[in-house]
Amino acid sequence: MSFPPDYVLDLVKEISEILIQRNETLSISEAACGGLLSAYLVSIPGASKFFQGGTLVYSLKSRLKLSGWDNKDISNYTGPSEQVVLRLARNLRIELGSTYVLSETGFAGPSITIFDKDQEPSCNDESGEEIKDEQSPGKVGTVYLGISGPRGEVSCIRHTNNDNRAENMQLFAQAGLRFLLDHMKQNQEEEEEEETKKEESNGNGIKKQKI
Repeated sequence: MSFPPDYVLDLVKEISEILIQRNETLSISEAACGGLLSAYLVSIPGASKFFQGGTLVYSLKSRLKLSGWDNKDISNYTGPSEQVVLRLARNLRIELGSTYVLSETGFAGPSITIFDKDQEPSCNDESGEEIKDEQSPGKVGTVYLGISGPRGEVSCIRHTNNDNRAENMQLFAQAGLRFLLDHMKQNQEEEEEEETKKEESNGNGIKKQKI
């Protein structure tokens, strides 16, 4: 079996090409994927040109030490959420100065736990071949994805509708890479549109001056 799988390799190659072409960088904050996202990214030659590194914050203690959390954050923590995943992305981007940070946290399965301040987060769930975009948080197969980048922050929830832990880890990572790639492409399109409008505006201004 090849690593990463071909469908993941295609995503990684496209992400790397965009980042290298634009001289941009990427970091990763992982939890439920267990380091799989980072492993996928560094599996291709030349990864050091765009990948700055990341964190694997699987316990509350690691978040306290590595992600800029304080005791109040730990006390208020009740489990994975979009707010949590954006906080992880934001803090890591501040620490490493990357152009983009992709973060994830979720329930890989086969069971989930509701946390209080004395409990540590557990990520659990499995997946099928198709990842669905739904809005029912807090169940096995749910992953929260966040991106902090030059044009702001975005997040989403994805569900695999499965309860196999290993498969969910792979599907979560795949969903994260797809989410990142789509976001980067959208940024590019918006920048190109803004540049076109700027050029058109400057051109109109020049014409008026000549008249």
